[in-house]
Amino acid sequence: MRLHFISRLALLITGSFLVVATQEAAWAGGTMKWLFIGGGAIAIAVAAADSLLESFEQRGIDALTALIGAWMVIEAAVLAQADVKWWSFGSAVAIALMSAAGLVFHEWSTERVVHELRVTHHEEARREAEERPPVMVA
Repeated sequence: MRLHFISRLALLITGSFLVVATQEAAWAGGTMKWLFIGGGAIAIAVAAADSLLESFEQRGIDALTALIGAWMVIEAAVLAQADVKWWSFGSAVAIALMSAAGLVFHEWSTERVVHELRVTHHEEARREAEERPPVMVA
């Protein structure tokens, strides 16, 4: 689960960087295209690595992330320079949102497990205490 959390966090940082990069004039031209080809490849790789989890929600997010990553590569390679800025901005926002959603689902499932362990442990301890015969002290 830690690897999943770290990969989602890295993808969130990558998506956030790409959002900022689309709005900066320093990253114009061919550099923007290569940033998004690399960012799309990273998104596909992270989604493929995380798709082995049992969680249905996480696998759905991984599928959407891989789809957006593939779109990032295609749009960077095919679209005209004037169109790349805003399509890239939308793709980067989508990657950042998918990563944030993956982190939220990860935390919900982690919190649920911790809560169940605590509640179960306390319930078992209470039952054991009730079942034990009282100790007589002379």
